[in-house]
Amino acid sequence: MVIVFDSSQSTFFFIGCIASLFLIIIILQKFVNRDQQYYAKRPITAFEQKMFTRLKTTFPQYHVLAQVAFSALITSNNFKVRNKFNRKVTDFVILNQELDVIAIVELDDPSHIGKEQEDALRDEMFHQAGYKVLRYTHIPSNRQLQKDIH
Repeated sequence: MVIVFDSSQSTFFFIGCIASLFLIIIILQKFVNRDQQYYAKRPITAFEQKMFTRLKTTFPQYHVLAQVAFSALITSNNFKVRNKFNRKVTDFVILNQELDVIAIVELDDPSHIGKEQEDALRDEMFHQAGYKVLRYTHIPSNRQLQKDIH
């Protein structure tokens, strides 16, 4: 018995084989990586990356840190107060050559809509500690950054 395929059947057969191969690979990957608990992720978003670059080009004389824990910047003798900022991070911290904080920069993307009160409380923590906080919903110009920080 001879099976004869025309060209359209051959194409469908070939596509079916490739699709089956990809499905087998996906299934095998799930079983092979079953014990994997940790996955790499980018430390900052593409939007934050643009801001980081803008800060670095605007202030080459300063150090720009990204994703800094609140606990690296503020503390309290009261355990309940410390819990208010535990596990929180700020987007950027700008340091001078002596490693003193010049400003804290927050970049508010659309996920911050409706969180204005929460953001105000975060800012108040830093203000009480003596820090300058700048919030932006867009990437400011170099001129605007220089004006705001100096």
